[in-house]
Amino acid sequence: MCGCRPLIIKIGLLLTIILIIAVNIMEVIIYGVNSTVEEHQVAKNINIVACFIALLGLSFGVYGTVMNIIFIIRVLMFIMIIFCLYKIVMWIVCKNLSPDLAADVINVWFQLNTCLSIIGSIMTVIFCMYLHEQTREFRLGY
Repeated sequence: MCGCRPLIIKIGLLLTIILIIAVNIMEVIIYGVNSTVEEHQVAKNINIVACFIALLGLSFGVYGTVMNIIFIIRVLMFIMIIFCLYKIVMWIVCKNLSPDLAADVINVWFQLNTCLSIIGSIMTVIFCMYLHEQTREFRLGY
């Protein structure tokens, strides 16, 4: 377990979630503005749907983090890990399929979103472990 104070972990997770939300919105806006190639529209639409699902989970995650609700944090952890895996697989598939698809779909916001999502997943797991340890100590009477 991390040796940091719980408040530092909570503030770090909240800042990471806010950054992920902002970058996620920018990625959706970029895909909406730069929709020039019709052949790559399916990959963009799938990515936009994944971004909206992640935004929904992140919105609930802010509430769960502020209120220390372990169930919402676990759901956020599940959504973030699935989102990270999706982003990494999408990146690999687009790079290997064609350079045009990679240039159109994999932009700076996609890469930044992937990186921040990985950091957010790690922070969510650490915070979930802290909350789990705290509830376990409460049940055991420490």
